Amino acid sequence: MENIGYALGGGLVILAFIIGLFGVFLPILPGLIIIWLAALFYAAFVVGFDVFSPWVFVLITLIGLVAGTANFWLSALGAKTTGASWRTLIVGFIGAIAGTFFIPIPLLGTILGYAGGLILAEYVRLREWRPALKAAVGGVVGWGVSTGVELIGALLMILLVVTQVPR
Repeated sequence: MENIGYALGGGLVILAFIIGLFGVFLPILPGLIIIWLAALFYAAFVVGFDVFSPWVFVLITLIGLVAGTANFWLSALGAKTTGASWRTLIVGFIGAIAGTFFIPIPLLGTILGYAGGLILAEYVRLREWRPALKAAVGGVVGWGVSTGVELIGALLMILLVVTQVPR
């Protein structure tokens, strides 16, 4: 009976990891939070913290915090370096969510929505196309870099969990 619980728990964790990896690319899914919760579930309920090192879990948490916030600070940094306002960044984020829903091509809708939101907000603010387009390019580049950081963080978190699987 214990093996069935371990197999079911492990299967749920793997499923959560897969969903979490999709969440790295889709802003409507909190990818790293899902991966962190799966790691916590595995550590606390599947194998226990007597098998799963608490220090490894602390490291997973720190990686999750840095990588999970990269989307905010790197995409904001990319757009801010080109002169975008904080209001523009908020509209860009709303545009990313809208693009995810209204353009049903995975990832493309999110990127187009984010860029469109940045362009719209900057154009309304400055009444000039050039700085609006510049803010969109900076924001999308920052978002791309932050997605890479988030993906690396997600893979590191999963790898750390795998190191704690009993032999």
